[in-house]
Amino acid sequence: RKIKGGSIMEDEKFVELCKLSKAGNKDALNKLILIFKPLLYQNSMIDGVFDEDLYQELNIKLIDCIKKFDFNCKDEILSCLDIKNEEK
Repeated sequence: RKIKGGSIMEDEKFVELCKLSKAGNKDALNKLILIFKPLLYQNSMIDGVFDEDLYQELNIKLIDCIKKFDFNCKDEILSCLDIKNEEK
């Protein structure tokens, strides 16, 4: 997972951010949104044009996935986002 400056976030830190976000920590949630911002932005393009409504919907979907995420199931967030895990 890439974060600001191009460094890689350790899985433990990422999971901790997810758990804090799920518990209602707004700072942790904002950090996660920043981590996923490039992916959300990229997927908010329709015919090469940025769609603000789609971007907001993807942010809402991300927040819902974080709230529902079961940390005992590795692929659950991918399923929630309807993304196929191509690393399998």
